[in-house]
Amino acid sequence: MEFKVSEEAGRKLIEEMRLEKGDRIKIFTKIYGGIPTVFPSYYLGIMLDNDETAGVEEVIDGVSFYLMPSDTWLIDDYDLHVVLVDDEVEYRFTQPGETDAVSGASKKKED
Repeated sequence: MEFKVSEEAGRKLIEEMRLEKGDRIKIFTKIYGGIPTVFPSYYLGIMLDNDETAGVEEVIDGVSFYLMPSDTWLIDDYDLHVVLVDDEVEYRFTQPGETDAVSGASKKKED
């Protein structure tokens, strides 16, 4: 399966996080709270972390977005696409040939 970051979503994260060329953004699993996934009780976190051991990686404007080898199980059965929808970054888990399984926005919606 695959991990993809759209150019639009990558640029939005670069702008929001004030990233610079050469920075590395780790997308990782966590147990409590964060960006929803298709796996019950597992969430995504995102952080600036210059670990060099990426399992999968996408580079947008010189900034790397990656999953550690220990987190690539997330994409064993699903694709993870980081996309921009209505000016918000979403993390979409899909199976090939199916519609969206789960989407998580990077920001909390305001009431």
